[in-house]
Amino acid sequence: MVHILPSKLIHKILGLLPMRVAFRTSILSRNWRHHCANISELQFDDEMFQGSAYNKLSIKRKLTQVIYPILLLHRAPILYFSLYFSELSSCCQIDQIILYLSKTSTVESFTLFIEVGDAHKLLPSFFMLQQLTCLNLWNCAFQPPSTFCGFSRLTCLYFHYVTITCEVLLRFLVNCPLLKEFTLIGDEKRFIGRWDSSFVELFECLPLIECLHMDSYPVQCFATGDMPQKLPTLVDSLTVLRLTDFCIAREVELRSALLLVTSSPNIQEIVMEMNDNPNEAVSQNAMNLLDLQDYSNVNLDHLRQLEILNMSNTKPGLDFVKLILAKAPMLKKVRIVVDEEVDTSNEVQMLRDLVQYERASTKAKIVFTRP
Repeated sequence: MVHILPSKLIHKILGLLPMRVAFRTSILSRNWRHHCANISELQFDDEMFQGSAYNKLSIKRKLTQVIYPILLLHRAPILYFSLYFSELSSCCQIDQIILYLSKTSTVESFTLFIEVGDAHKLLPSFFMLQQLTCLNLWNCAFQPPSTFCGFSRLTCLYFHYVTITCEVLLRFLVNCPLLKEFTLIGDEKRFIGRWDSSFVELFECLPLIECLHMDSYPVQCFATGDMPQKLPTLVDSLTVLRLTDFCIAREVELRSALLLVTSSPNIQEIVMEMNDNPNEAVSQNAMNLLDLQDYSNVNLDHLRQLEILNMSNTKPGLDFVKLILAKAPMLKKVRIVVDEEVDTSNEVQMLRDLVQYERASTKAKIVFTRP
């Protein structure tokens, strides 16, 4: 009786099912087989093959014997495509899939996760995906052809350990004028060439940015020269800031955090995941930075939430929280997770300091926990 169900209902049911279950419905009837070939969102991952005979195949054989045939038999426009397998490494089969997708010119969201081995070099066919609004890349080499003019519709960009130069990154960002969410996670191995551009130049390329996520190394790359206390042009659009793998005991990272926060008057949420090295001495400049600089004109009138993970009992970290509490009249929640290396006596001292800090918000609730 499944063949008498309305098409819209069948599409809705298939859209709610995991991929492996959705494609197994093709054995129910020819009608459902037809609808399965019209799913607009294709997400290929380990879960898809669980419990099936295909699970024993190598990753490359899964790409050639299962995924590529599915694409060839697919009828409807593919709007969402994700390739997210554990142990997936760079291979020519990935290029064949991307080439096929580039010919359809319909993909709006694309995810490629390369977990092991060298970065996968994206070929020119990838840069033909001009309908993209969301791009998520892990361990890829990003070197567009000279004729590439960006993704004009892109609103969300997530770069995780993407091999790229500073020049290419900034030129790419400039040509993505609608970008609202940007994640940049990387290390010295992936950020090749000279990285001597500043935060000023970075934000000139991000006029509409609302959500920014960076980890320690990219932050250090853009913290060049004499860093101002505040950007010359405020980042009015930024509402969510996430900084990970961050060592606030280092002067350059503390200055960067302060610069980003104080230059974003409409920020609503700040998340910082610390990674302070207990064997690394706290920078003397970082110790005194907030005492020496004037933050009397800083206002965080829209900040609602502050979350700090893996926090240690260091003066720069506590001074940073103290500044936020004093400048955020609409703050509702402060969540601080103490680093597991902090002993009980230091934890008690941190809590005593925090409860004594002046708060601009009478409704701010401080949640102080361990991992």
